[in-house]
Amino acid sequence: MIVTLTTDFDGHYVGIMKGVIKRIAPRVEVIDLGTDVQPFDVKGGAFVLYSSYKYFPSGTVHVVVVDPGVGSERRAIAVKSRNYYFVGPDNGVLVPAAREDGVVEIREISNRELFLEEISSTFHGRDIFSPVAAFLANGGEFEKVGGKIDNVKELEFFRTVGEGRAEGEVLFVDRFGNLVTSLLEGDLTKKEYVIEFEGKRLRARCVMTYSEGREGEILIIKGSSGHYEISIREGSAKEVTGLTVGRRFAIVDP
Repeated sequence: MIVTLTTDFDGHYVGIMKGVIKRIAPRVEVIDLGTDVQPFDVKGGAFVLYSSYKYFPSGTVHVVVVDPGVGSERRAIAVKSRNYYFVGPDNGVLVPAAREDGVVEIREISNRELFLEEISSTFHGRDIFSPVAAFLANGGEFEKVGGKIDNVKELEFFRTVGEGRAEGEVLFVDRFGNLVTSLLEGDLTKKEYVIEFEGKRLRARCVMTYSEGREGEILIIKGSSGHYEISIREGSAKEVTGLTVGRRFAIVDP
């Protein structure tokens, strides 16, 4: 069985979570799915999970700890979908992936018998989410996680498409400065466009590969996730445009 970890922290904190999981479930394989989510970036964490979860075997337990509300009244939840389990905070970070796979049941994580003995107010990834994930990966019954709930905090990726205009938002920025957007394959059908945001207008060209662009040219390219990305050949679109996660924009006919 596999447990994946998506977090907005790395280093020894991730190592500790792995240790907790392996202590409870020694045979479980633990894989770092994404430890490059920006701090407190719930939407970025949601995108990393959403774009990645389906490439793992059925039964995989996906843990996400992007949790600016840790220690507050926010709930800890576990979601059972058609093919996976999702474990994390009730802040929307699990929702796009779980909804796409098909939610079967949601439970509030409340069974303290599954937690570590002492619960820190700042590290639920170690004390709650890791042991619960290990329990599920070990074949534990989902019903023992806690009581059934019907509502969770929602999270959606903003996207509207009309004649000659598509509006979206930046969902993730990778280490190259490429801006992964909420726009999907088929939303853009032409070669030349203008990107509008905050009073700025930048010309851009749709291409299939980075090599089609000229050095420094703003490009729109369909990335491996199926989402369009705003990129610059051998440069950083984040630095040139100033766009960051959550910022909205429009792509319009020139």
